[in-house]
Amino acid sequence: MKHLPLSEKISKLSTFLPILKKHFFTVPFLVIFNTFTVLILGGLSLYAKLNNQGDGVERLFSDPFNSWFPYEGLFTGISEVLWSIPVAICAFTFGVLRQKEPRSRSAIFLFFSAVLLGVFFLDDRFRMTLILFQLGISKKLIYLCYGSGVFLYVINFWRYIKTTPYLPLVAAFLLFAISRLEDIIDSQSLGVHAMLEDGTKLLALLNLAMYFWHVCHQAIWQNLQQREEP
Repeated sequence: MKHLPLSEKISKLSTFLPILKKHFFTVPFLVIFNTFTVLILGGLSLYAKLNNQGDGVERLFSDPFNSWFPYEGLFTGISEVLWSIPVAICAFTFGVLRQKEPRSRSAIFLFFSAVLLGVFFLDDRFRMTLILFQLGISKKLIYLCYGSGVFLYVINFWRYIKTTPYLPLVAAFLLFAISRLEDIIDSQSLGVHAMLEDGTKLLALLNLAMYFWHVCHQAIWQNLQQREEP
């Protein structure tokens, strides 16, 4: 195969770049998120270079893996995956529904569901409660704020929730309450503590993911049927 001359390569590249740019800018948030991520990574790289902190940056990308106990953190990883499912599908379904009926009850319900679950996910993933506790803020106060948020959520959307198969949602909130209560009590038995705090949370997340998967599936299906009607 013959190699193309440099001038022809440059010509083909100059033709390809506008096409790439056009496709890239078709989805606006791609530009925002990619730019934001590049700025963060670039800033970290510059900081590491100037302060000789390359090992510190490397730790941000290190894998939490223990070769002696490869199963370590298995259920924690599964919990994090389950956390992301309802947040993602609620946000996605809200984006679909708002195209036609931005103020529909189902769209508003899914928007606030995504926000509430997103806050809980960030708290669980980045240990925000633990950080605030280390700063002197009581866990009881933090959980009271979260409980108040859940209470307002249920009060505002109870009529809509009643139209859905809400048993998994109720079960999830009860299991979350048991998990947080065990965190405050802090049982002396490690096995019991793990099952009552993390085991109940895993079961709660499973119910939560199944509930919102069903609700979002039904909402999108109804939206498609309405669009097909003459």
